[in-house]
Amino acid sequence: MMKLPPFDVFPVLQSEKVVLREVSDADIPLLLDVLTYDGKTAETLDEGVAIISKIRRDYQAGNAVNWLIEEAGTGELAGLVGYFRGFENGTGELGCILKAAYRGKGFMFPSLNLTARFGMEEMKLNQVIALTKPENDKAIALLSRNGFQQQEGLTEGYLKFVYLPE
Repeated sequence: MMKLPPFDVFPVLQSEKVVLREVSDADIPLLLDVLTYDGKTAETLDEGVAIISKIRRDYQAGNAVNWLIEEAGTGELAGLVGYFRGFENGTGELGCILKAAYRGKGFMFPSLNLTARFGMEEMKLNQVIALTKPENDKAIALLSRNGFQQQEGLTEGYLKFVYLPE
């Protein structure tokens, strides 16, 4: 039986490199450059607050679960990772974004690994997927290293990857 959000206690996921936790109101000003909803990135604090409100509503409705990516040890905020667009047919779509200063420094690998495993093992999803643009070589390599396998063809102009852990 699937365990979809909202959870009794918001799940905190952790590795040696990252802590994935719920976004707090205090985090919003530090995340403006990566707070995006429906393709629109926050430009002001009010827009950031509105985006987090939408993300929280989606979580409470059982349609999403998003984590803040925090550097383990320092508590520095690196970005966001999570499931969005609902869980139709037991499928969760992962998405992620890092602040520019944290790109290429090994934060996304453990973040995707933790959330994909959580989706399969704890949420009992049938499938975890990720979509990326065909020209996004770094994302393609990251997904491949994390146990995602590319599917044939394009989905609305995006490559589709399915999580198939060994």
